[in-house]
Amino acid sequence: MTSWNWNRIRLGRGLLAGLGVALGLTWAVPVAAEGARDAKVVLLTVTDECEFCAIHQRSFRKLTDAAGIRLTVKINNFDPAEQATQVDQALAEHPDAIVLWPADISAIVPSLHKINRAGIPLVISDSKPEDKYASLWQTYAGIDNYAAGQTAARLMIQGFRDKGYGDTGKVFIVIGVPGTAPQVMRQAGFTDTLAEEAPGIRIAGVQPGNWDQTQAGTAAAGLFTQNGNDVQGVYAQADNMMTGVITAAQRAGIDVEKLVLVGQDCSIDGVRNIESGAQYGSVLFSPVGDGEYAARAVIDILDGKEVPHEMIMPSPAITRENVTECYAAIGR
Repeated sequence: MTSWNWNRIRLGRGLLAGLGVALGLTWAVPVAAEGARDAKVVLLTVTDECEFCAIHQRSFRKLTDAAGIRLTVKINNFDPAEQATQVDQALAEHPDAIVLWPADISAIVPSLHKINRAGIPLVISDSKPEDKYASLWQTYAGIDNYAAGQTAARLMIQGFRDKGYGDTGKVFIVIGVPGTAPQVMRQAGFTDTLAEEAPGIRIAGVQPGNWDQTQAGTAAAGLFTQNGNDVQGVYAQADNMMTGVITAAQRAGIDVEKLVLVGQDCSIDGVRNIESGAQYGSVLFSPVGDGEYAARAVIDILDGKEVPHEMIMPSPAITRENVTECYAAIGR
């Protein structure tokens, strides 16, 4: 297996191709060294009810099973209090390593200190807490959510121009679960970039869809009602939520192809919507790769290899012109 010895690495598409990894991110099945084989690992994750989260967990398990790791999975429904209890339970089990997808990037901090004091190697997956706490984990494996929000904003700006709106108009945002790293950082990247690069595009409202299609549709329906037809674009922080937005727009009698609809993750829903013309674009974030990055990190840590402090996945902009780049991520 490859041994990384950089303090920080950002894996772009060119390097990924050189490693034999497409944007769908299928790692070679690992041949475990003695450190990983029979090691006890606890995966603390947020839910298996959302498609992205379930795929993340399956991808993680596939690699850790192949490495001979004894895996325990503890799941909460984005409940910070329950996750704190699960961390205490995990510590009592004395695992060789913990992989943690934080339910809330602020509420998890006391638990990070507990894991650190116990001397147990920790991999943060998907949702990175603030950098000032970075000494509390060995590596973060996942996306740069702020950069992904920036990419979404630039897609929105491009879409406004492509649809003839120029650099002025209104958009609203349907966010994920408040307090989660993807929600906080994607929104910050999006709003900061719009303010800097297209200040004439104003944000007319923000409502939570909580990573759920139905809840996102309800949130969007309210925002469409408040703003009438005076909205040119919508940013949904996940493609499954964008499907709810599209349904709400259609029920309100709005032609979705006149809207600039920008999603995130490039899920099956997003790919279908982009191919049909209902959705302008998305930002690729493979759940397969998200789980595999975390698995690779913990395997290499257990094998005693040097692991970069950050393993950042690529998050390119996706439109109808390059939507095939998403196929591997959704299993096509």
